[in-house]
Amino acid sequence: MTRLISFTYIVWVASLFFAIAQAAKVNGVISTNGILPDVSLLSPSTRVTLNGAAYTTLIKKNGEFEFLDIVPGSYLLEIRSIDYIFPKLRVDVTEDGDVVGAYTGSGHNWASTGLHIDHPFELRAKLEAEYFVKKQGFNLLGMFKNPMFLMLGFSGIAMFILPMMMKNLDPEAMKEINASQSEAQKMLTEMPSISKMFNSS
Repeated sequence: MTRLISFTYIVWVASLFFAIAQAAKVNGVISTNGILPDVSLLSPSTRVTLNGAAYTTLIKKNGEFEFLDIVPGSYLLEIRSIDYIFPKLRVDVTEDGDVVGAYTGSGHNWASTGLHIDHPFELRAKLEAEYFVKKQGFNLLGMFKNPMFLMLGFSGIAMFILPMMMKNLDPEAMKEINASQSEAQKMLTEMPSISKMFNSS
């Protein structure tokens, strides 16, 4: 019985050492650029994660981060920041403990990897996060493109131009215009109203 317990213990210790030997370290650094000129601008809540909440680590003051004892498999590495947007990586840890990284993104086929990146990873911010639409200033050109403004403009121009055109018309043309207006007015007065049409029915 004692020999069986000793053998089981030896097997367990050997398995533990084997697992530790296979586990790898995944590390990298956040570098500065024109979007993120200083790593200290990152919020203290910024985290680096592997597969969501499976593995989480903080970022050091110099921008470095690391995950220890990562077992072989495929992982999604994300930098979760409320202020900046970073690229996402697919991280593959091989049985030999090698770490291979490639760019990926939402909606990408997990089976197809993007551009490879050397390990330790060096990541830079892509964009500054914006949660509100910036209010646009006064746009004179946009106002002239507004259909309502165009209609008002044409109506105003017509109010000034039509009287001037009427003055320049000869008497015969004026008589024709007045006659056509009288006929149109007569037709409107002779047409039954909508209320009378419904009442008669």
